[in-house]
Amino acid sequence: MKFDGMVQTNYLERSSCKKFLKYTENPMRNILITLAVIATLGTQVGADPFFVEGNIIFFDTENSSTTDEIEFGQRDQLLQILKKNMGIDTLVLNSGGGMIDEAKEIADLVIDVGLNTHVELFCESACVTIFLAGENRTLALGGKIGFHASWWDATSMEKYYQSEKQDKGWETPFDFASWLYEDTQSEIFADFEYLLERGVKPDFAIQTLKAGSDGMWYPRRSNLRQAGILTE
Repeated sequence: MKFDGMVQTNYLERSSCKKFLKYTENPMRNILITLAVIATLGTQVGADPFFVEGNIIFFDTENSSTTDEIEFGQRDQLLQILKKNMGIDTLVLNSGGGMIDEAKEIADLVIDVGLNTHVELFCESACVTIFLAGENRTLALGGKIGFHASWWDATSMEKYYQSEKQDKGWETPFDFASWLYEDTQSEIFADFEYLLERGVKPDFAIQTLKAGSDGMWYPRRSNLRQAGILTE
């Protein structure tokens, strides 16, 4: 796995209680989160993406044997875990992203339950949608949050056109292009509304929508705090 040009090892080599406590404003809460990260993640490599430690639920798609991204069905999986563990109040994320529609479903659930969200290592792309759903949102020292614009490669676009053209009534690729233009505008507007709803400053929200699709934008911690991405 790659992380900003470096080979990712595991949480134990990248996490530190001492570092964590230096920048956060709620040290007791952060002690509990970090101790849970250290005690749990090192033994969970190869497990399912969701696992529970006390009042914390971890969502780690990078060290799972069952998936390597956010994908369909995980919202329902999370719901079942939360029903069985009513005391959970924090979701720790480690993911490079995946299906944005499923990420939005997970985010709605996180908002409904009122979970806090925390990133110890990295959260990129669709993972950020989930992170922003947190009531309190924190980032460990050395952790990164990455943004990029949505994209759709030509091969996938053609496959979608061929599979849906009859049901959608697209007689030519131009009909598809017209639909795609309108749909893209709607999605951009919906994404912008969500960012504002979660307390993100409008100018930063616009910047995230302008981020390129061919790379990841990692804002500085100070920018994340000023923009309202981080709450602590």
